[in-house]
Amino acid sequence: MSNNISEILIDLKSKMDNWGYPIEKPITDQYIESITKRKSTLDISPMLEKLGDEVCLLFVNQPEYVTFLKTMDGFEFNGLILFSLSIPEPLVKNLFVMNDFYRDNDDFINPDLAERLVIGNDSISIFTYDIKTNLFEIRDNVGTETVFGSFYKFTDFLSAILSTVA
Repeated sequence: MSNNISEILIDLKSKMDNWGYPIEKPITDQYIESITKRKSTLDISPMLEKLGDEVCLLFVNQPEYVTFLKTMDGFEFNGLILFSLSIPEPLVKNLFVMNDFYRDNDDFINPDLAERLVIGNDSISIFTYDIKTNLFEIRDNVGTETVFGSFYKFTDFLSAILSTVA
């Protein structure tokens, strides 16, 4: 598979279209700017404020992820999911809602996931981004301390997860 983000996304959209999967609209430049140039407000919970800070770092450190979002705001393809940022639940899984759940729920706070942005999943894995190490990770869905793969570049990560469903 290619390591060019544009080629990967063209191929993904083609496969999704061929199999009848919906292709989410791209995220807007205004939405991206609302993350990267936002000002803190008292109306937002500390948890969402922290998530916003982490997503901003993801955008700055991984411009290929932003290119992905400008092509499609998340996707579900053959059980593989990358969360949306701007589409509210329940239409698709939303990154902010899912991370709020992983970090602030009444049942169990998983320390492996609470320290990372959870950006997607499939039937056996959870996909995370670690802002401290600038790594995308494929983690075991049950034993989340187990890392199946780590990637410095979003394209390498995307290629790896797409190879499981292509």
